[in-house]
Amino acid sequence: MVTIVVDQMAAWIAEERWPLLPADGGFARLRREGTFVTSMRYAHAVTDTAPGHSALYTGAVPRASGICINEVPDGKGGLASILRDERTELVGAGGVLPGQAGSSLAVLQVETVADRLRAAHPDAFIVSLSLKDRGALFGGGRRPTASLWLDVKSAQMVTSTAFAEKLPAWAVPLGSAEALEQRRTLVWRPLDPRWVEAHAATGDAQDGEGDAAGLGITFPHSLAGTAPYGRALRTSPSGDDLLLDLALASLDAERPRAGTRPTLLAISLSPNDYIGHTFGPDSWEAWDELARLDASLARFFAGLDARFGKDGYDVLLSADHGVTTMPEATTTPAARPWCAHPDKPDRWGRPCGPAARVLPAALTRELREVARGALGSGDWVAEVNDPYVFLTPAARALPPAQVTALKDALASSLRAHAEIAEVFDVPALPSPCPPEQDESIGALVCRSTSKASGDLYVVTRPGSFFDPNVVVGKGTSHGTPYLYDRTVPFVARAPGQIPAGKVIDTPVAFEAFARTAATLLGIDPPAPARSAVDLATR
Repeated sequence: MVTIVVDQMAAWIAEERWPLLPADGGFARLRREGTFVTSMRYAHAVTDTAPGHSALYTGAVPRASGICINEVPDGKGGLASILRDERTELVGAGGVLPGQAGSSLAVLQVETVADRLRAAHPDAFIVSLSLKDRGALFGGGRRPTASLWLDVKSAQMVTSTAFAEKLPAWAVPLGSAEALEQRRTLVWRPLDPRWVEAHAATGDAQDGEGDAAGLGITFPHSLAGTAPYGRALRTSPSGDDLLLDLALASLDAERPRAGTRPTLLAISLSPNDYIGHTFGPDSWEAWDELARLDASLARFFAGLDARFGKDGYDVLLSADHGVTTMPEATTTPAARPWCAHPDKPDRWGRPCGPAARVLPAALTRELREVARGALGSGDWVAEVNDPYVFLTPAARALPPAQVTALKDALASSLRAHAEIAEVFDVPALPSPCPPEQDESIGALVCRSTSKASGDLYVVTRPGSFFDPNVVVGKGTSHGTPYLYDRTVPFVARAPGQIPAGKVIDTPVAFEAFARTAATLLGIDPPAPARSAVDLATR
């Protein structure tokens, strides 16, 4: 089985853009040979990478899984991955990377599909790949054969001592720093300039586009001379090809035992997310990424055909969250075609009003001043990080009345911002949360919180979002409870087990991904997904 998560592939993009791709592309092939769920919905508001990947592979909302955010305050004035584990170290092709903590699933409170597979089949071959730790780890589970991601600082593929003491031999020729350095010679040009220009809603130099590590904002984008190079690599289609090449290399290394033990290959394709964050979903770059990814998937499936036969493997493809239009593009009618029909509500809840970025650093400074005004001098606000306001330990230790006064002052200041719709006091949220059938914002927020959450949960207005800090003040993001962020496509291909060419246009809950994966692997699903829709039995 191959599971593919295309980071930031919104359901609305799949609905509107996949039909424009060629019939011999990867997306068209999956739709012909599998069942296509046009609207798979998450039951949480924090529509970001870590919560999304965790939900896919466990069937659990953040409230149950503990994965409620991408990054948490590190206690040193910065942010660290929620999966960062100081008890582990990063491992590259040359061994342990000194002074760099690794990542693990220590904070995850539930089982993954891979965990269930390992328990049922101790000899299973389980490989997970991404350019982010939060994209790789959930697919591979706690005991993968290999779980690899990109270390941006050293520009090489790495793992963690939580999983292995060295990089697998098959990954070194492709994933070492030396191997990735060879990709610097690549220049990103449109695959089909006429096709891109005909479909992109904006020009090639749209205001608001960011320059990621020196790639520039117009084609061609040269990787040579970019710094840090790892950031540039992950913001180009070359990153997709790297991951798919690694995937085939892992299977070739497994060749002597292919067919003798269960195999799960979990791939999270990260470049689509970074390209969207940097250039926006309506850009030339986003459209070319879609076309290139489509072609790369077609080549990848052909590679699987050659190794296992066309009926010898299954594929599940989905996404971790959606995306919204870049604020600077909202005045371009072509970027918001649904707004031309005000009498017809948009299926995905996309807005027609103004949009803006909420800058976490500026908001942190503001709230620190508000806190000092409410309590006097002191260190009361640690950080604002999408979607939370984190108080300091000193603030949390105050008498309850003072904590309440502080939160009231902060919430009042936040609500004064036109970009902010609502603020929730996290400890005051109900327990248990409302059932998943309740899709109100309050219920979605409740299911988004866990022990790692901040103290206040901030919901932006439709179209607005927290700046992702990829290129500060540029690009766009996601992370809201609205359908355009919360709904993703899901395609399941399993010859002889899942109907070919079928389309399910009614909403399906996100647990279907883990439930279907477990059925196709012949194992019991993680507990939260046991009663979910199973495409393998429809």
